[in-house]
Amino acid sequence: MLITLSAHRRREPPGLVELLEACHQRIRHFIGLCREVARRGDVPGAEVARACADAARYFREALPLHVADEDESIFPRLFGSSAAVDNALATLRVEHAQQEEQVALLLRALEHVRRQPLDERARSQLSAIAVPLEAELEEHLLLEESTIFPVIRDFLSKEAQRSIVDELRARRSSSALAIVNTEAKP
Repeated sequence: MLITLSAHRRREPPGLVELLEACHQRIRHFIGLCREVARRGDVPGAEVARACADAARYFREALPLHVADEDESIFPRLFGSSAAVDNALATLRVEHAQQEEQVALLLRALEHVRRQPLDERARSQLSAIAVPLEAELEEHLLLEESTIFPVIRDFLSKEAQRSIVDELRARRSSSALAIVNTEAKP
């Protein structure tokens, strides 16, 4: 008789769609954090500064990687699968460019609040950027989830999906190396 040493079972590594869903949850979390930082005047300044730094790091480092994942690894492989998908891809690419400008404004507002966490004017400026950006991002994410995710599942082979996952991991690995190399320089 075999003895079970652990109740944990080996799980398959997450697939492409699961990784993208996790990214979308992080986007929702961090833009929601920005909204809450702007709204909540009752939070201690040190906590506000930490939240701003965390959100800024996400939007400065991780979000551009997610956009590159889509623009460079996913969208080109889906183009031509149908007219509806091609239209969605065109819309998503335009939105990526527009969001880049909004994220730059968000980063400036987060830095201002981080430096002056009790400044109501700074919080108001952050809110003026974060609230509409949150709505735009949610619409964008829902379009991807309703149009692109099903096509990934149905149109791309398992091998193509694994190849994309490898590209995503390589992009993050090279990004982490670039950050380490930049931080190591005097």
